[in-house]
Amino acid sequence: MKKVLVLFAILTVSLGFALDLEERAAAFLESLASGKHEEVQEMLSESLKDVLAKSGRTLGEVWKSVEEMVGKFVRIDRKLTIVEHGFSVVYAGCEFEGALLDARIVFDQNARILEFVFLPYVERRGYRIPEYVDLGSFEEFECVIGEGKWRLPATLSLPKGEGPFPAVVLVPGSGPVDRDVTQGPNKPFRDIAWGLASKGIAVLRFDKRTKVYPEECAKILNEFTVREELVEDAMAAIEYLRKHDKVDRNRIYLLGHSLGGTIAPRIALETKELAGLILLAPAARGFYLVNLLRQVEYLFSLDGVVDEDEERQLRELAEQIERIRRREIGESEIVFGASKVYWEDLLDYDPIETARSLEVPILILQGTRDYQVTVEDFLLWEQGLRDKPNSGFKLLEGLNHLFIFGEGLPTPFEYYQPGNVSPEVVEEIASWVLSR
Repeated sequence: MKKVLVLFAILTVSLGFALDLEERAAAFLESLASGKHEEVQEMLSESLKDVLAKSGRTLGEVWKSVEEMVGKFVRIDRKLTIVEHGFSVVYAGCEFEGALLDARIVFDQNARILEFVFLPYVERRGYRIPEYVDLGSFEEFECVIGEGKWRLPATLSLPKGEGPFPAVVLVPGSGPVDRDVTQGPNKPFRDIAWGLASKGIAVLRFDKRTKVYPEECAKILNEFTVREELVEDAMAAIEYLRKHDKVDRNRIYLLGHSLGGTIAPRIALETKELAGLILLAPAARGFYLVNLLRQVEYLFSLDGVVDEDEERQLRELAEQIERIRRREIGESEIVFGASKVYWEDLLDYDPIETARSLEVPILILQGTRDYQVTVEDFLLWEQGLRDKPNSGFKLLEGLNHLFIFGEGLPTPFEYYQPGNVSPEVVEEIASWVLSR
């Protein structure tokens, strides 16, 4: 397992003609397999070339290490193109002498390769509609939330009928994610939106600002905080629902996942328009980097051995986190993709204490197989809000960070295997909202 995880780390060097890209992906893999490294180099984006140069390794060396693990490359057995986070991604099933692997190849708008990674082989890829969804019971409308330069595309899932309906705003976690929180073939926010709409609840979900305006956000990185990342746009989504004639403005709820759940109490503190909060896998601390360290420790320990190189990486990670905690980051320094003001904003935020100060009811859901935000976080929330009226807690067996069921030890690879949000999650949320 560790070899595969290390390979994942080595090959992941990331930050729209489907047939052409699939052919290009096949040519890329076949050139690598036949040692035509000059042809391969011409296919790479400048950013990928730069990352490889800094790593001190060539793709030829990486490919050799793959074949040492799984045998010689045999053939490509199928290809599929999908769009993830606005980029065209080709999944190519690769047969080696000793294993089947999926090559995930991300292309930029010039058909240059931005990212190349091997994943466990999946027979079929693509989003599948959950059984709990009744597509005939609701309609979807494309809309826009916010004003000025940060206007964001969004989707409203609206039950059929006169209304007014209770409504939920979905707030995503970290990263430049789309409104469905697309991860490989999985779309957990689409599952939740369609599942709740099938039960008579309107749902609004939106693309994150960092996905729609990456360059603009990068230009203001030294003043960019979680307020610009999530709070302002969640408030705009609430305001959109308040003005909709088929939404019950007294029954608008906020559902946050991961960082979105952690920040949800802060959003509620700024508005009196919410009827309640639903937190899915919220971190117990605003400074969520402690969870990152725990994640890496877990991944390194999956085979029972943490070697010297991994111990070194953990020490360096812990040192960087401690520098942020001690507020030693320079004014123009970027650490873990964010600036001094971003991390200090989160250091000053206590999500549990903020939630305790709120009058609105809160429901918290957590999966037992989540290694990113763990049961430890859930127990801290439960303890911190034990005296708060109208607080509900539910620990869900066998669910990962995307609230999809799985078995065995959880790994990052399962996020790329097709699945759906558990029906238990949709039922819990719907029952709680409809009972208010």
